[in-house]
Amino acid sequence: MLFFAKTTLDRLYWRFSSNPLLAKSQLLTLMKKTLPALLCFACAMAAKAQVVTYSEIVGFERLTVGGNGGSGNSQLTFSGLPLVPATEASGLATSASGTTVTSSAAIWTDDQFNGAAGSHYLEVAAINGSTTAAGVGTIYNITDTAAPGTVTLASSLAAGVTAPFRFIIRKHWTLARVFGATNSVGLQGGTATSADQIHVWNNTGYDVYYYQTAGIGGTGWRKAGSPSVDASQTVIDPARCMVVKRAQSDSISLTVTGVVKPGLTTRTIVPGHNFVPNPSAIEMTLSSCGLYTGNNSTGIAGGSSTSADQVLIWNGSGYDTYYYQTEGIGGTGWRKTGDQSTNAAATVIAAGSGFIVRRLNPGSFTWVIPQHPASF
Repeated sequence: MLFFAKTTLDRLYWRFSSNPLLAKSQLLTLMKKTLPALLCFACAMAAKAQVVTYSEIVGFERLTVGGNGGSGNSQLTFSGLPLVPATEASGLATSASGTTVTSSAAIWTDDQFNGAAGSHYLEVAAINGSTTAAGVGTIYNITDTAAPGTVTLASSLAAGVTAPFRFIIRKHWTLARVFGATNSVGLQGGTATSADQIHVWNNTGYDVYYYQTAGIGGTGWRKAGSPSVDASQTVIDPARCMVVKRAQSDSISLTVTGVVKPGLTTRTIVPGHNFVPNPSAIEMTLSSCGLYTGNNSTGIAGGSSTSADQVLIWNGSGYDTYYYQTEGIGGTGWRKTGDQSTNAAATVIAAGSGFIVRRLNPGSFTWVIPQHPASF
């Protein structure tokens, strides 16, 4: 995975990342040599102008969709998107009430972040100057934009999110943006039963999508059961992972180009199964992901292998199940089912991967995910 600061480094990024002759180690060396100087220059210029600038770290991640190796069975790949779309707008919300947010300094146009412009969402980046306050990292779909600076959200702001707060607006990932409008990544096309499938959990079951090349309804992205309806603009919710089901022998890769997610990320964990992605640009571990806080109302519940909430990580052929042990023999800490004595805190949740949080205990909680990497 390769990252560069936006603006000046964009030119380096696009020039060198597209050069197949440039070794990854060479590119990383170049980045280490040039990035500090360019960032210092940007900071100096910002200080001189007495303004605060926001420099995003852009890059790409190659994700692998596994093939079955000729076994004849379908291969499952639990995938998240480790980069977020580039910022389309940011600023300070000067008033907020219910589902309405207004920025007095904004100069937006009607429907700029909704409708024909595509689906967008607003993320709370800081509240009253705090980047760690309750509500930071929450996201809200935008349903309407009114000039010069008002957006309407699909749901009310979380408790504690009050103006003034800093926000970021991004355009959602969609099936077309991630996999290509014409399936350029090369998933197997066909019908709802013969094509490779993209499964997205909707809290009660899976929504299944595929690239249709046969049968009635034309060619393009479709949802199972709706062969004639274009599904290319279906939003890939950043709070949920995808399960790609591939029946072909070979693996394929897709490249996601975006920016490193800054700041806290929050996700709601409800009783039952929660299919969630690692939202970070790098791997995180069970100990660094923030799932266990010691408080059942803010994190997973500890206990034994049968009473604690569980984290299920797909290993290519089945699930490895982990939990936070607070009772029984073997000490306290992260453990893998069947091994009560071995510390599993360093277990990796890879960048670009998805996994399952199984909430066995009652009540929902807000999972607050620390920024990974901690600084950049």
